Amino acid sequence: GQFCFFFLMIRRPPRSTQGVSSAASDVYKRQVSTQSTWGLFIYQGKMQQDKAKKVKKAVKKGVKAIRKHKVWTKVAFRRPKTKTQLVKHKVKTVSYQKFQTYDKYAIIKHPLSSESAIRTIEDNNTLVFIVDMNANKNQIKTACEQLYSFKPVKVNTLIRPDGIKKAYVKVPKEQEALEIANKIGIMQCLSLIHISEPTRPLYISYAVFCLKKKKTI
Repeated sequence: GQFCFFFLMIRRPPRSTQGVSSAASDVYKRQVSTQSTWGLFIYQGKMQQDKAKKVKKAVKKGVKAIRKHKVWTKVAFRRPKTKTQLVKHKVKTVSYQKFQTYDKYAIIKHPLSSESAIRTIEDNNTLVFIVDMNANKNQIKTACEQLYSFKPVKVNTLIRPDGIKKAYVKVPKEQEALEIANKIGIMQCLSLIHISEPTRPLYISYAVFCLKKKKTI
């Protein structure tokens, strides 16, 4: 930048002295030569200064700089996940249309009508259903809304030792789980088998109570 600045500062000689060798033209030539050499000297000095700074930095840092290595906190070395694009076939692989069969009827298989389920209905205002193994809580909620016309407060699920999934659906306070159970037909499923068990007197009395209540309804 300084070198160009010195050349711009040089004035152009007058036209009368361009072709004539006179004292003025000699002075002008001498001035141009001194200014150009001075500008070149400053440019070279700046280049050497920059070079010296680079050498100083390299000496201070060292030629073989320490590389930063990634710290591994796990034993397994897994490949990074790369982008995978869906395959778009030009020709259809299947000639028929696949229908969605995983609907509300597939999610909720049937209500549970055991003694503990009926006790849960009456005491906790909660319905008990046997649901599909792959169904989640949100799907069970929407299926209950569509099938039985009530909005569940909460859904709890568990998997029994025999591999069947059970869902406890909490009914809101404005509605009674017993009424919904009567509409579904859970109370009608209670049979007289419970009365024929002499070794369980508590459950017998509870079964008889449920049957009496069913008759009054």
